[in-house]
Parts: sequence; structure tokens; C-alpha cells
Amino acid sequence: MGTLIEAVPETLRSLQRWVCADGGSKRPMLCFGDGAASVSNPSTWGTFEQAAACVESGAREYAGFVFADDGLVGIDIDGAFGPDGMLSPGAVAAIRACRSYTEVSKSGRGIHIICRATLPFRGRANGAGWEIYRDARYFVITGRTVMYREVADAQEAVDAIVAERFSDVQRDGFRGGRGPRIWSPEWGLDGNGRVRVEPLWPDVSSGSRHLSLVSYCGQLWGQGCPERQMLPLALRQNERHLKPPLPDDEVAQVVRSVTRYRR
Repeated sequence: MGTLIEAVPETLRSLQRWVCADGGSKRPMLCFGDGAASVSNPSTWGTFEQAAACVESGAREYAGFVFADDGLVGIDIDGAFGPDGMLSPGAVAAIRACRSYTEVSKSGRGIHIICRATLPFRGRANGAGWEIYRDARYFVITGRTVMYREVADAQEAVDAIVAERFSDVQRDGFRGGRGPRIWSPEWGLDGNGRVRVEPLWPDVSSGSRHLSLVSYCGQLWGQGCPERQMLPLALRQNERHLKPPLPDDEVAQVVRSVTRYRR
């Protein structure tokens, strides 16, 4: 089918971050000559016009967009469509939360979301069909849009998706793996050698405060905590353990961003 060139949003067209791909391969190829491209070598990336010309001439079937750590995040959900052709509840929730450019993937079974946001890591896969990255990967662009055609700001939604889908993934990369959550409690013993009734949450400072609170709220949400109970718990954790505490309105914003993402 190839890339629907006319559907590519201007935000992506304006960046010299383009490669091409053949129909039967995910390998990035040059859009201005023969040979392979590399997601880590900017000299192998071309302009959108070069990629579009390559596709329209029939030299390659698809254009591809490279993520290069400058404020754009890509979310790849495999198996987003069920046997009945309907999107899964999780995919629908992610699309509605991000409200940004969304397309059907080349296989026809998954979706891509591209939005403006940042991540605390380069990229991760959760081993359950979800990948998210900001650097050194690329999407084969189809242009077969779903609901949203323009790239939008979606930091709150990305924070919630990271907390819900990726906080158990320990290392950068795309092989998955189980590990500790971004912010995890410590049970251990109290000063009298007895097991604590409540866990001890480590103090958090500097730039990790916001993401740590997202992780905490995501754990509560995943365990069935209702929104009305989550806000006072989040405010308490914020006051006790975030150094310095976030403003109360930011805590409330974190709770809203997590709870609007469907369990």
C-alpha cells in the first residue's frame, strides 16, 4: 500500500529526519540513493521531500521517520486490533489520552502514536506488545490515520502510560525484562526490629519528583484505588517524601493524568 504522503503532518515534514523502507522489511534505507540508512547516523537521513519523491517514484514503498531526542515521542502498540477489527480498550485509552497523530502500522495490526513529550529513558519495550521511545529508533510511516492527524503536546498522557505500562521495565532498550518500579516502597524492619506496618518510601529530590509521583499513583490505580482516595494519598507522599514538595495543583494534575487512563 505504501505511505500516504499527503497525510503526513507538517510537524514531521519540517524535520530532516527521513529514511525509507521496503514493503517486506523494517530495515531503514536511504531516501536519496541506494544503501541502508542508520537511526544513529544523521548523515543518512534526508528531507521529507526526498523521502516523498522516493516513494512516489516507486523506488521504495514507505517513508520512515527517525526519533532523535528533540521532544518527540513514539508509542508503538502491536496487536492493537482484535480479530473483529476493533481496537483494544488499552489502545483506545492511549489514543484518547494522547490526542496526537495516530496511524495504523504497516502490518495493519498495530498503531503508532507520535506526540510532543519527553521520557526519562531513551526507549523501552514492556514484553507485552508496547514500545515507547524518544531516540535512536524509527517508525515506518503509513499515513493511515486514526482519529488524530496532527502532532500535539501529550506529556501528561505519556507520563501516565509510562507509569502504567513501563514502570516495571528496568533498563533502556527493547528486549523488555522485569525490574523495580520507578519509585518503590521498602518494607524492612523498624528501629525495634519489627516489620513495618507501613512501607517506607525513599525521599526523592530534583527532576525525578514528578515521574516518581506518577509511578506511585500508577501503582495505586493499577491496584484499584479510586480517584477520590488517591489525591489525599498523593498529597501526603508529596509532603513527606518529595524534596521540595510539588505544588498541590501539580499533584492534582498527576492524579488526573493517571486516572483518566483506563485500567
